[in-house]
Amino acid sequence: MLIIEYIRQLSYPIYYTVLTAALLLLTFWIARRFAMRKMKRVVMKAEHNYQQQIVALQMQLSGKVSMLESMVEKLKLSNQELNRLSEIRSKFMSIVAHDLRQPLTSIQGFTSVLMMDSPQGGGNNEQMALNNILKATDNMNQLMADLMDISMIESGKFKMDFKNFNFNQLLNDVFTLQQVNAQKKGIFLTKYEYPNDVTVFADRFRISQVLNNLLGNAIKFSPQGGRIEIRYFVQNGSLVCHIGDEGPGIAYDEQSKIFQKFHQSDKDRSGRKQGWGLGLSIAQEIVNAHNGEIGVDSPGLGQGALFWFRIPMEPTAYSA
Repeated sequence: MLIIEYIRQLSYPIYYTVLTAALLLLTFWIARRFAMRKMKRVVMKAEHNYQQQIVALQMQLSGKVSMLESMVEKLKLSNQELNRLSEIRSKFMSIVAHDLRQPLTSIQGFTSVLMMDSPQGGGNNEQMALNNILKATDNMNQLMADLMDISMIESGKFKMDFKNFNFNQLLNDVFTLQQVNAQKKGIFLTKYEYPNDVTVFADRFRISQVLNNLLGNAIKFSPQGGRIEIRYFVQNGSLVCHIGDEGPGIAYDEQSKIFQKFHQSDKDRSGRKQGWGLGLSIAQEIVNAHNGEIGVDSPGLGQGALFWFRIPMEPTAYSA
């Protein structure tokens, strides 16, 4: 009241100015109060919406988690079933390969006896038929051996017997054996000798298996009159072996696949598909077990191929 009386005693301009200022302050206070209330309502509404969104997201997330848990459980069951089927397949391959080898051996034995008893001279057709039977049983025996190896690899029973041996002598043995097959096809097989003896710590039988596979493939797919060259040398403590041929070559997009199990190229111009497509896969497993590398280089179809592998000459963590 004293403030109002004091204001009334002021002159009119001052009185009007003070009253206007007071009204402005009151208006500002009311507007600010109204704005704060409105802002509070907006914030509360936003918080409510936010809480609703959180609840909705939590429900969605709970549903996704339940779905994911269900999928994981189904995946576990599927993996268990796949493992069971894989085990059954491995056992089946092993049983089939083992059981088939015995009758094949019997067929070979009886065929050899028939060839010895067959009359010479006039029995050319008979001799040819018996020779074809022997070749067929040899091929079947090789297929069965590959099947047994793959079965052992998949079951974890593919073991290596590491010992020191002379690689030069091993290659000479393989070369002599494969040269007979090369001569039958009119293929020139050339071996470039390394000047020094090379002793490696490896599984002699398995490395011979790799050599026979690579050389056998080169002979199989090389044209009559073609050339196959074998080179080996020592590089940075490793034995390196190259086998180059003048065969149908390998398309670039196939070169990364040919070491896969059961892979047989659809781009092979020779049109010949023989075996299971396991030989190179087994060779890769053998080289890997020696902590080595294996690969192929080819300019393309119709331009030949160069297969190579390298293995350490001394014991490694894998072979120790």
